[in-house]
Amino acid sequence: MAHPLTSVLASQERSASWLARKTGKSPTYVTLVVQGKRRASADFRARAAEALGVPEALLFPAETAA
Repeated sequence: MAHPLTSVLASQERSASWLARKTGKSPTYVTLVVQGKRRASADFRARAAEALGVPEALLFPAETAA
């Protein structure tokens, strides 16, 4: 199953490299998060949500579930 971040990036016609620049993370880090091979840090989750203009819970439902 694709990471929700993948769908949002695609719908906004953005790339993982673009998100890496906007969040201050490496493209490798972003790719690993999208692939589910690395857990997103709280800082990255917040920065990604801000950069994409969507709620953090939409991008990272498993990490933000109460």
